[in-house]
Amino acid sequence: MSTRQKVTLILSGLFLIFFISMIIIVSLSFRNFGIESAEKRAMLTAEVVKSGLTAHMVNGIMDKRLYFLNQIENIENVSALWVARSQTVINQYGEGLNNEIARDEIDKRVLRNGKTAQELTETATKSTLRMTIPFKASAFGTTNCMTCHDAKEGEVLGAVSMVIDISDIRGSSLATVGYTALLAIIIMLAVLLVVNKFLKPYVNIFYSIRDVMLAAYNGNYSKRVDGGDTNESRSVAEMLNSLLEKLQKVFEEIDKKVYIFLQNKNKDISHDPLVNINDTIDKLSEIYKFKQTIEHDENLEDIYERLAYLFKTKFKLADFTIIEADTLSGIKKVVYSVNGCHCDLADGQCRADRINSIVDSTIFDQTCSKFHEEGLEHLCIPYSISNELNIIISIVTKDKEESLRVRNLVGLIEDYIATARPAIVSKKLMQILNKMARVDQLTGMFNRKYLDEFAETAIPQALRSKVPYGILMIDIDFFKMINDTYGHDVGDEAIRVVSRVIKESIRSSDIPIRFGGEEFIVLLHNCDRTHIKEVAEKIRKNFAIQSISAGSETFTKTLSVGAVMFPDDSNSIWKCIKYADIALYHAKEHGRNQVVCFDESLLKNGDMKNSF
Repeated sequence: MSTRQKVTLILSGLFLIFFISMIIIVSLSFRNFGIESAEKRAMLTAEVVKSGLTAHMVNGIMDKRLYFLNQIENIENVSALWVARSQTVINQYGEGLNNEIARDEIDKRVLRNGKTAQELTETATKSTLRMTIPFKASAFGTTNCMTCHDAKEGEVLGAVSMVIDISDIRGSSLATVGYTALLAIIIMLAVLLVVNKFLKPYVNIFYSIRDVMLAAYNGNYSKRVDGGDTNESRSVAEMLNSLLEKLQKVFEEIDKKVYIFLQNKNKDISHDPLVNINDTIDKLSEIYKFKQTIEHDENLEDIYERLAYLFKTKFKLADFTIIEADTLSGIKKVVYSVNGCHCDLADGQCRADRINSIVDSTIFDQTCSKFHEEGLEHLCIPYSISNELNIIISIVTKDKEESLRVRNLVGLIEDYIATARPAIVSKKLMQILNKMARVDQLTGMFNRKYLDEFAETAIPQALRSKVPYGILMIDIDFFKMINDTYGHDVGDEAIRVVSRVIKESIRSSDIPIRFGGEEFIVLLHNCDRTHIKEVAEKIRKNFAIQSISAGSETFTKTLSVGAVMFPDDSNSIWKCIKYADIALYHAKEHGRNQVVCFDESLLKNGDMKNSF
């Protein structure tokens, strides 16, 4: 049902209610008016009868009252009239003419209670009003009733009953109601026609606006509003069409340009540019929050943790690994993994990194020889972070359907990786700089700065955990002679040789440090006195057989070692290093090319042990 039809129907209903209400009100008004007119006529007639009978009694002609009463009964519309005496009057004067006594219960009630009574009788053809009006004795009126009647003040002396025909009033009221109804119908029809004609252009523009808004809701902003014939509707249509045209241009421009902030356009693109813009802005907002967060992370590991959290919560990835690939050295390092890396990276080879393209096992079975998990699918996605660093995201799924879902996320994952790229590069550079600040460039060993930090952080923990360390102080014998004889380049080569020997002679948990010049310190983790002696001798012997090149000739050198146990010899790491230096000095003083383990007897001043 159209709006115009609804308005017409509502107005018709309201007019019908108004019409029925008006007919009822007019009918009731005329009826009440007729009844009130008949009541007034009856009261006037009763007063005439009372006055006439009083005059007859005063004049002593009560025996002639019948004529008077008959004349009154002949008044127009008075169908019947009679007088009823009260018991007091009957006792005094008798029943009177024509048995002037109460004829029915109404007369008796009025004579008994002295209250006027009326009764309306309506049939299909006639309407009558019966009224019974009491006469009461009074000594204070124009005539003193007490002079003729043995009665008390206010006592009922009699009653006049009459029946008045009000059929003519009902007929005239029905005619009036009919004319009124006809006039009301004519007015209502005229109003409906006028309203319908007035509403038509506005209803039409309403439907036009509705169709345009529906099209806009579905993403089509090209439809325009039809203004119709009136100036008002055309003005509204022009304003709306101008607004729609601006919106269409703005949405189209934003829809085209907003994607420059994303690496990949959403594949599930909608026909509605507003929906696309909203989705893109939501993504940009989330990416921006991610960017703000990682910019304040302290180190690279924190950023990888953020990415992993994102993969788990937003992308619902259950099994994935983040791999760092150094493009210069070819070294691959797992920086985060949920269930462990499923690829064999021992030789540093990775197909996704080598071809710089996605490796998807759903496209071709066993596409990568490094993946050996049966019954699982994998998707490896390489991302270039800088000239020296790539990141490979290896995602493992249980079936091809899940792999397809993950493949659809590749673009969005790339957006987050691209957002994190500057922070990763920055943190990686800081990581390299920190490493360079703590690593000796000639030997690749840790330097004195690293030792300072290690003593501050790791040594207190070792004391709490009761983990012992063996400390070796190593120095090349007669190193100055090498520099003086062959030059500093050969001296640097000798230092590189001894550093290589040290690295080859210790475990991965042990820490080699270039302490300065030709001096080295080795921290042997979880070591005892037997092991520290064995490692020190191994280093000494292995170095003694190394050939050091000096142009066209080669030579060999020896080294001396001082050894001490932390915390057995002292619970101060710096005191232990000093003790190792004392043992080393003792070795050099007593022939060199030997290992000396610290003993308190080596101290020349016994108070030294309390100086740290």
